[in-house]
Amino acid sequence: MAKKRKTSNHGPLIYVGPGFRNSRLTTFGIFADGVPREFQGTIFAKLFVPAVRLNEARADIARKGTALHEFYQQAIEAHKKEEK
Repeated sequence: MAKKRKTSNHGPLIYVGPGFRNSRLTTFGIFADGVPREFQGTIFAKLFVPAVRLNEARADIARKGTALHEFYQQAIEAHKKEEK
């Protein structure tokens, strides 16, 4: 049985979601203290990963049907709604 990786929202995390001009979120931005407060509890929070998972996360985002791919697409839609 495969072990489930435990991830934390604390400590250095890398944002792997889409970057937006009017936001402090930039793709592959490093956040030393974990998920910033303003993004906790949002779809964007699901796109922060520990550095050790960066390559795996990038592959998952590119692969349709994975959770990270879906979260990435949802983040784009959420940002579009915020701009309106």
